[in-house]
Amino acid sequence: MRSGYSEGPPRLLTGRRVHVAYPDPVLTRGRLTVVTTAGVTLLLPILIAASGLPVASAATSTPAPRTTPTAAPVERSPAIGGGRLGELGTAIGTGPGVGALPTVTAAAFLVANATTGKVLVARAAHLKRPPASTLKTLTALTLIPRLDPQGEYKVVAADTTVEGSRVGLVAGSTYTHQQLFTALFLPSANDAATALARSRGSVKQTVRDMNDEARRIQAFDTVAKNPSGLDADGQVSSVYDLALIARQGLLLPDFATYASTVRTKFPGKQPKRASQKRATFTIETQNRLMRDGYPGMIGVKTGYTTKARRTYVGAAERGGTRLIVTMMANVEPTEVDARRLLDWGFANQAKIDAPVGELVEPTGPATIENVDSQPTKDTEPISKDVSTAASVGESESMLRWGVLIAAIAAAIGMLALVYVGNGSLTRRRVRKRYHR
Repeated sequence: MRSGYSEGPPRLLTGRRVHVAYPDPVLTRGRLTVVTTAGVTLLLPILIAASGLPVASAATSTPAPRTTPTAAPVERSPAIGGGRLGELGTAIGTGPGVGALPTVTAAAFLVANATTGKVLVARAAHLKRPPASTLKTLTALTLIPRLDPQGEYKVVAADTTVEGSRVGLVAGSTYTHQQLFTALFLPSANDAATALARSRGSVKQTVRDMNDEARRIQAFDTVAKNPSGLDADGQVSSVYDLALIARQGLLLPDFATYASTVRTKFPGKQPKRASQKRATFTIETQNRLMRDGYPGMIGVKTGYTTKARRTYVGAAERGGTRLIVTMMANVEPTEVDARRLLDWGFANQAKIDAPVGELVEPTGPATIENVDSQPTKDTEPISKDVSTAASVGESESMLRWGVLIAAIAAAIGMLALVYVGNGSLTRRRVRKRYHR
């Protein structure tokens, strides 16, 4: 007999040869395994549901809608703002005496009158490209109405380890939203962008809000994946959308203040004792036209990544006329092309009677949630920001994943025990009947 599993030879009992009918071990174990597997299959969805995690059906891998960071698609014309804006070449507004356009090295650019919305000139206005840090203008447009400027946020370690440019936030130190927004604009601080997003509630929530805001202002070329503008798969915008964002942002007094600040003091690490004076250091804008004193310059934001190359959003105002210039994929330093375009725009904006398009208006007023719930300096220290809520949410998510992993491990363990147990049970039955 092999390990108690073969039928074996007949044995003599009370002088007679008797064939012993042994159970089929493969059939026995198969039946028990099928029953157990069915039980585990029924148990797993219950455990997953108890963990609070979304359950996808076997027929689809589409994530639950609430985890999708982008807003629902909206039907629109392929060249919103005007037919000529759909051209990949350079479209120039016409009129008597309009001067020749200077050489511009950007792959895409646009100059518009922010007051009237008329687009004076554009190249590949709706070409979707990585926006780099110019996406922070959308972050600011989204969060400024939602965060009290005097509200405070206590930095966590995850804020300080973000890639790219940083202002140097210190974990455990507290900063006002005003200070974080200033760092977002001037040194283009990615740690400040992440901190502001967490102060709103979470990075995911902020990204959802950003995409909703983009749809509201009809910036349909824009898809945000993070609040900093760091390269991410699927994160794109266009020079047309960046102009829409800048136009709406500059209508907010706080946005305009942050965008036009050249340099200021920023707090360092928070001292342990309240009696100690907190050290500060100077931060400065990366917009060289502002630093160089270009006439009427009022902002807005520069950007650079290896994938996006140089990107730019600028605005200047002279004689009651405010122009916005946006550029993507610049070859030359952005201040060179920006100066050429602004000079041309101010010299020709009054001569253009047939613009190439227009900056469209938002579809409705901004939807602001929980403005009053944002902390201020007068709140209790433990509730100075909503990072606590974010931490709780992240902890709950980790707990749910832990429950799911434990459930899967338990199911595997049950299958293993049943497999081993079935074999042992079969062997005992065979031995018992064999020795009768």
